[in-house]
Formats: sequence, structure tokens, C-alpha cells
Amino acid sequence: MWHFRSLRVRLTLWYVLLLAVILAAFSAGIYLTLRHNLNANLDESLQSRVDDLLALVSYEGDRPTLLGSVSSSSGEPDEQFARAYDASGNLTFDSISWTGNASVDTQSVQRALAGEKSTHDTTIGGEPFRVRFLPIERAGAVTGVLEVGKASDDVSDTLEILVIILAIAYPLTLVVASGGGLFLASRALGPIAGVTRLAREISSEDLSRRLDLRLPDDEVGRLARTFDEMIERLEDAFRRQRQFTADASHELRTPLTAMKGQLEVALARPRDAGSYREVLEVVNAELDRLIRLVGSLLSLSRADSGQFHLARESVVLAELVSGAAEALRPTADEKGVSLAVISGDPVTVQGDEDALLQLLLNLLDNALKYTETGGRVELGWKANTSEAEIWVRDSGIGIAEEHLSRIFDRFYRVDEARSRAAGGAGLGLSISRWIAGAHGGSISVESAFGGGSIFTIRLPLEIHKG
Repeated sequence: MWHFRSLRVRLTLWYVLLLAVILAAFSAGIYLTLRHNLNANLDESLQSRVDDLLALVSYEGDRPTLLGSVSSSSGEPDEQFARAYDASGNLTFDSISWTGNASVDTQSVQRALAGEKSTHDTTIGGEPFRVRFLPIERAGAVTGVLEVGKASDDVSDTLEILVIILAIAYPLTLVVASGGGLFLASRALGPIAGVTRLAREISSEDLSRRLDLRLPDDEVGRLARTFDEMIERLEDAFRRQRQFTADASHELRTPLTAMKGQLEVALARPRDAGSYREVLEVVNAELDRLIRLVGSLLSLSRADSGQFHLARESVVLAELVSGAAEALRPTADEKGVSLAVISGDPVTVQGDEDALLQLLLNLLDNALKYTETGGRVELGWKANTSEAEIWVRDSGIGIAEEHLSRIFDRFYRVDEARSRAAGGAGLGLSISRWIAGAHGGSISVESAFGGGSIFTIRLPLEIHKG
């Protein structure tokens, strides 16, 4: 059962309405054109008859008349007629004997006596006629009027037949068009019905369903493919969300479990003050780790929800890089790693200084963690006409090629055990990538296992060299 609010029904109705208007205009055009052409042909024939009769005008004194044989000189006597009038408008000749005394159009006669020609339709003896009035002139003066008529029933019959044909064809065409429109609309909108059914069946628990319709590259085909792409993106987003939730729960549970174990051991039996202090130090370290993890999760959550608003201020790269290096120089010295700053041209950028500092600290912290004692870490920058590049290079253990594409994923670790021992949660690089992207830039890595790594940050900016 078709519902009026159905899209295919409304499309069909609009289509039929438009077709009805077009057909009405087309039918009216045909009717008016045919009537004009038929009347033009009749007028041409009537004018030819007039020319013939003008040659047959004779005078009885000053009164013009026609030869008596005019009534039978051409065609059937009831299909044409001729009448003549004198200068006073009196009838001097009348060939309409087959209808009796037909009325005289005195107004047309008077206009003709005034020199005006006219043609119009009239009815004589119940039959339609096309009638022409024109003045009869002699020696440059109007001496009378000639009235000539020809039957126009052929024109009327032809137009009547056309009207009957149009009256039958018009609704029949609309009925056929309605059926065809519904069929075509159903075919065209069929994939949309599939999209609707699939959308009802899809839930957050199962996003594996796809339309997989083999359609041409039209509006409906693109809609179906876009729907499949959207479901694929949603499936990926839900998968990453579930993975993120699971990883976050696991990361949070680890320090909580460690603290719980330490506290249970401490409470199992009385201990001296030194033992309690050791337990508290372990718990404090785990709390620091937990605070860092929660802070990172909060930053990512705010970034995902669009609530992390970056300031836009002038940031001098030399000061930014030097500040990051000085902040982690004690860590480098403690580990026996050389930390060097490679200066570039003076450059000022627009950005959030705190966020950019966090980005550099994350990269430097990673470089120091994975660089052995006696190794070297370099931090520097350079600029060209369109962007600035900041790099962090280390001589550490490097990253195997199979891990390079995933190191910016949340909670991803190249070495699980080593990363946990270093206190990492696998979120630093994810936050770094977000910060770079939020500034309209990017971050990339080049590395080889055993050959060190280099992280490069590219930021678009207006550069001021001095």
C-alpha cells in the first residue's frame, strides 16, 4: 500500500503534475496552431473566391450586382455564398436562396462602405461560415459592398475531433505516466530502502554489516557507498573506543593493584617505621604514575571533545627549545646521555607555548628513555619560507619498521615490559601528534632498529628572520 508521505509517491505526484502542465500547454499549443492554420487556409481560399467575384461585378445604373450564375459557379451551393450591396447598404444580389432570407450584418456593411475590410465567423442556416466584407470601388469611389462566405464546418469538425482525441489521450497519458513514475521511482529508490533496513538492523554491538550494492556512479550509488564508508568509520571508531577503554582500564588497574598489594603486605603484620616508609615510597611512585596517566587521559579526552582550547601567542623557537632541553637536562646527566641543542635562524611562531613545550618534552623524554648511557640526543630547528621544522634525534635502540606505522596509536608500546618499567603508558606520542595537528602541522618519524630515531615536527607559520 502506497502512502502519500512516501518519497516515491511524492516524486511521482510531482512528476505527474509537471507532466500534466506540460501536456496541457502542448495540447493548447497544438489546438491553437491547428486552428490558426486551418483558418488561414480558409481565409486564403476565401480571398481567392473574392478575387474571382470582383471580376464578375456588373452595374445596373449605379447599383453593383453580380451575374446570376455566381451561386453555382464553384462548389456546392450550400458551402459558399455571395451578396452585393449598393452605396446605401441595400441588398442588390443574394445567392443564399437555399437558406431563405438570411439576416444582413449591417455593421460590417457600413464599415465596408467606409472602406474597411473585415473577416469574421457567423452562422447561417445553422451552419458555420467564414465571411468576408470588402468595399466595391469604381473610379476611386466606393459604390457598394461585396460579401463572400465559405462554409467552415470542416474546420470546426477537425478541431472537434482534435479536442476529443486530446480529451481521451490527456488523462490516459497521465495514468500511464503515474504507473511508470511509480515503477521508476521504486527502482531508483530501491537502494535507499536497503539503506533504511540496514540502518535499523545495525547496532553498536555489530557494525560489520555492509550494503555492498553494485550501483552506477550516480546520486543513489554514491549514497550507498558513502553509507558503507560511514559504517566502516563508525566500526573503526567503536573498535578504537573499546580498545581505548580496555587499555585505559588495564593501565589504571596496574598501579592500583600495585598499591593495593603493597598496602596489604604492610598491614599483614606489624612492621618498623623503615618498612612502612619503603611501602609509602612505592605507593607514592605508583600514585605519581597514576596521576600522569589520568592527566594524559584527561588531555586526550578534552582534545577529542573539542574542549582543549589552544592559545595563540608569539612563541620564540629558540626559547621554547632551550626551555625543553633545560627541563630534561638533569635526567640526561643522571643517565649519562649527552643532550645538545642545534640552533637555527631566529624564528617566531604563533601557537600555544605550553602545548608546544609539552610536545617537545614528550619527544625528549622518549629519546632519553631509549638511549643507552654514553649516547647522544639532539634537539634543533630550521626554517624555510613556509614552515618551521623542529627535530629530536637520538642514538638509541631505534624502532623496527613494522612498528613505525603504529607508534602514534594510543597505548601502543614497541616493548611492553620496557615501557612499563620506564613508567610510560603509551600516550605521549598520541598527545604529541594531536598537539602538532591542532597547530596545523604534523609529526613524523624516521628510524631503524639499532640505528636511532629522528622525530620531525612541521609547523606552518609566518617567519621573521633577524
